[in-house]
Amino acid sequence: MEKQMLIYSHQLDVLMQSEEKVKALRHDLKNHLGELAFMAGNQNNEEIQKYIQDMGEYMQNQSELVSCGNKNLNSLLNYLLGQAKKKLNHVEYEVRVPSDLCISAFDLNVILGNLTENAIEAAEQTKDKWMSVDIYYEKGILSMEIKNSFQHELAVEKNKLLSTKEEKGHGIGLANVRKMVEKYQGFMDVSNTNQIFTVKVMLYL
Repeated sequence: MEKQMLIYSHQLDVLMQSEEKVKALRHDLKNHLGELAFMAGNQNNEEIQKYIQDMGEYMQNQSELVSCGNKNLNSLLNYLLGQAKKKLNHVEYEVRVPSDLCISAFDLNVILGNLTENAIEAAEQTKDKWMSVDIYYEKGILSMEIKNSFQHELAVEKNKLLSTKEEKGHGIGLANVRKMVEKYQGFMDVSNTNQIFTVKVMLYL
């Protein structure tokens, strides 16, 4: 519950920042339109394009990393990816899910929260400090793939880490994720090759 409150609080801050930018743009809209009309009258097409580009960049909210239409996933990923960007050098992500994704915020938090936090912790210990998140939904299947740079070679058997050092990166939380995956009669694959740790999860919704 404490984690969920942090996530919702962060998302509220993100929305408030966006709202402030909208208010500021609306306040100055008359001036912006006047300037654009002046440029159009002089047929300054390049300047018009640059002005519109500047307006678009101004409206971008750097804290709103994900806006996929699903409120629960937006809140969770904006918080988790925001934490990752503070600690890592490279964070890549792609999210393609419908707004009516049928999975609870609690279940998403258990899966993505554990996997992402473990990935951040492990990647922090490497030179590259790199992590990627890929989430997509297709034909009733929600797929997630979390990758990160990793400095150890761990033995993996039946998706379980065999190294006694597994707590130092990914062991904590994987058991909880595995239980949640079983709830959805899904599948989880864990691999570690070429100093890249990968966890793939598929849920049947």
